[in-house]
Amino acid sequence: MKLNRREVLGLGAGLLGLGTAQSGPETLAHFPLGVASGDPSDSGVVLWTRLAPEVWQEGEGLEFEITEAADPAFAAPRFSGPAVQPRPENDFTSVTDLSGLLEPGRAYLYRFRYRGVYSPVGRTRTLPAPGETPALLRIGLVTCQEFTSGYWGAFAHLARENLDAVLHLGDFIYETSADPRWRRLRFPDRSYRLPSGSYLAVNLADYRAIYRAYRSDPFLQMALAAHPWVFLWDDHEMANDYYWDAAQDAPGAPDHPYRGQPERLKRLKLEAQQAWLEYVPARITPDLTAAHPHAQMTQYRSFRFGGLLELFATDTRSYRSPHPCGEGGNGQRTLASCAALEAPDRSMLGEAQRHWLLEGLASSPARWRGLASAVMFSPLRSGSIAINADGWDGYAAERQYLLEQLVGDNLLVLSGDLHAALAGLIRPGFNGRGPVRGAEFMAPGLSSPPPREALGRMGYPWPGNALIEAFNRHLHFFEGELNGYAVLELTPEHATYSLYSVDKTQNHAYANRRLARRVRFDGRGLRDVRE
Repeated sequence: MKLNRREVLGLGAGLLGLGTAQSGPETLAHFPLGVASGDPSDSGVVLWTRLAPEVWQEGEGLEFEITEAADPAFAAPRFSGPAVQPRPENDFTSVTDLSGLLEPGRAYLYRFRYRGVYSPVGRTRTLPAPGETPALLRIGLVTCQEFTSGYWGAFAHLARENLDAVLHLGDFIYETSADPRWRRLRFPDRSYRLPSGSYLAVNLADYRAIYRAYRSDPFLQMALAAHPWVFLWDDHEMANDYYWDAAQDAPGAPDHPYRGQPERLKRLKLEAQQAWLEYVPARITPDLTAAHPHAQMTQYRSFRFGGLLELFATDTRSYRSPHPCGEGGNGQRTLASCAALEAPDRSMLGEAQRHWLLEGLASSPARWRGLASAVMFSPLRSGSIAINADGWDGYAAERQYLLEQLVGDNLLVLSGDLHAALAGLIRPGFNGRGPVRGAEFMAPGLSSPPPREALGRMGYPWPGNALIEAFNRHLHFFEGELNGYAVLELTPEHATYSLYSVDKTQNHAYANRRLARRVRFDGRGLRDVRE
């Protein structure tokens, strides 16, 4: 069953218990990209929408309303007032922070109003109070949603989940529009053109156009409206496999036409970050006048889900050293083997972020300490060869240092980037000995090609999940053959990871979904859960 856009939005409203009145033609004309909320705290959330440029008029104000979840008619709004105003200079987006206005641990409904027309209604919720330890938390995990690589029925399923929040682990967009260097276009109706005429983003207008294309998907709009989100930043928000070149004081982008042009790449990162700030509901105070990307915004931040979880959202791109075995070819990402893999001066986080993370992890009183990393934390190797040098394997000395500073057995690393799913134990050295510090759970790519598909397109054989597990005994399982999402359930006793496979070739809200794996961690080990 394939639904049209209005039917999908009506389905989303019905899932929220709001009826279908909010999906009329005026709503779609004024708010074509829907609504979203993000960065929840115990006293507020950040609300987002975009106004259609055709209906914008100078001097007319955008307003918001937020009410208790038990008040779907908005009969007695909790708060209402002027939103951050959409204007041409912010691409007609509105990112409005409600910090300090709401009560902890509560579900809310919200909407926007412009010239008498209401937006779709979104549902959000605040985090538990600091002194409260909830009996259960459910967090959705998603990553890597290349628009041209498949349909997003997985987001419709995610919208129907009962979740406290969704964690997006990076690659919310890809900087390309069917880049011919990487793959042929399997889904031609998912193609779009960039204003520059290039096949990948080279300026602010291109990044904005990509966000608008991605946000036009009705299933994504359903999921964004259904839950509060926390977003990480990874490479494709700017350019494939980019890093920070300290010698040039600028990004390095080995696969971008601007490679070797530090000033142009510095400007490109400023523009990529500006578009992210416009299209992502995040509690970040930027300096849009800054001439340096690090001064424009700092993305790493933390979230306290009462006493049950403290989540540290890291930035594993903006400060990292170059790839250890050189740029270009296999050394950039895969099948890398060189002495620099273990070099002690290499950093993924940069000094300031590393200090912030260690201090936060050490002082956190939460039952579970979450480390959200856009890239894989654990080793992934074939003998002495790193299969993923773009992940923490390329920065092994810093990873080992972090683990040596930690005590306790309650670290949960939540990662993405690899287009695969996995669960594994975390120990210093990853040699099967020593104390268990925690577990890593990776979200699968929502639509981006999983390893089996990617290798097949390049003409390489797929070694199989079992062989990868055999070379990496610290992994409880590795799954490189599916697309979908995951859900993390936390109680004071254990963390349970449920992996869902969704057929990305089906373009409807009920695309085939199955539970592929369920794994539980109790601070000592991992085991499969059958019930």
